[in-house]
Amino acid sequence: MGINLIRSAKVTVMVASIERAVRFYTHALGLALRHRRNDEYAEVEAAGLTLALMASERSTHPGSVPAPVHCSIGFDVERLEGAMLVLRERGVAFAPEIAEGDRERIAYFADEDGTPLFLREEKAVAEP
Repeated sequence: MGINLIRSAKVTVMVASIERAVRFYTHALGLALRHRRNDEYAEVEAAGLTLALMASERSTHPGSVPAPVHCSIGFDVERLEGAMLVLRERGVAFAPEIAEGDRERIAYFADEDGTPLFLREEKAVAEP
């Protein structure tokens, strides 16, 4: 194969308020703040994934996609109910039902700007 041109990647989430978004992602979700630039931009670290938080009114540079930009971000956890309990204590509200699939269980929630987020627990697969 050729030279790897990509050395890192991040997901950018457009937010109404950097202050509010940083508070949610660091306090409610417990992610580490990597970098912050005034009230325009911040980065948090989520288990090897960098989430860039950008104030949506600032995203007017050439080539940018107009806000709102929608994405969904999932966080894998070992114990779904335990993680949900911790996040509920931090003020996170979950959808009423846990989605059950053959191989996973998913609990949906959103940040304060309505970005869809979810916790995912992989089910143990029985050996044949």
